[in-house]
Amino acid sequence: MSFYKQFGTSEDLEVNGIWLDYGDAGRIKIARAGGANRRFATVLERKTRPYRRALDNGTIDPKVIERVMAEVFAETVILGWEDVVGRDGEPLPYTFDNVVQLLLDLPDLFLDIQAQAQRAALFLQANLEAAAKN
Repeated sequence: MSFYKQFGTSEDLEVNGIWLDYGDAGRIKIARAGGANRRFATVLERKTRPYRRALDNGTIDPKVIERVMAEVFAETVILGWEDVVGRDGEPLPYTFDNVVQLLLDLPDLFLDIQAQAQRAALFLQANLEAAAKN
């Protein structure tokens, strides 16, 4: 197998997303955090600019950076969801505010989504080709 087959990612998957299936909890569609998803880097830079000095000095309040990152992911990485319910057991509509709140309320879910969004293996061209064959 060539390096191109092993590491070549699909720009389509990186930008238009893949589904993460969380079973009964629902499904979340994510784009890649980086790669061909250039909006991620652009929005990240814009939203962190006001905090650059605190980031460089290591003096930023962790709650501030958590909020900023949740907003970046809500705007550029999380593209949609299905069958997600809120605390009250009712369907939770996919909106920017609901995405941010879910990520802040459930930091372990946020960590999982961040890890998945950075895994190049999920966005490989081979995955797109395999899906096309099915």
